[in-house]
Amino acid sequence: MGKLSELYKQVRGYISPTYVTMLVAAFVLWYIAKLGDTYTTEHQVIVVVDGERIDVDCVIRGKGTNLIGYTLFSRSDEFEIPSTELTFDMDSVDENGGRTHHIATISMQQALAARMTGVEIVSVGALPSIPYKVVCQ
Repeated sequence: MGKLSELYKQVRGYISPTYVTMLVAAFVLWYIAKLGDTYTTEHQVIVVVDGERIDVDCVIRGKGTNLIGYTLFSRSDEFEIPSTELTFDMDSVDENGGRTHHIATISMQQALAARMTGVEIVSVGALPSIPYKVVCQ
């Protein structure tokens, strides 16, 4: 412990506390100024379509302050989107003989854009096929 306190005394003789305080203040002000710029980042959200949970990788763009809110404070973004709001671009039959349909990525992008305010959805990653849900009316 003696060597550490001796090193601290030597460093303190070269660097004043006022200098360190001003350096920290300059860094904080620079960081706040940079948050006003526009950035693009990847963000993962969970979408529930008719009971099916889908992990969706999105590329979002927005001001730094809005992106910090989405990337740091909303770790579990979950949006419920009914299939009536989506369009489907292809139907197929899975290995068990069940019919599935594939959500059009542009449709998912538009549905998420309506729910994620403050940021722009640049693109949406690949989406899996989901089974048909037969609704009797």
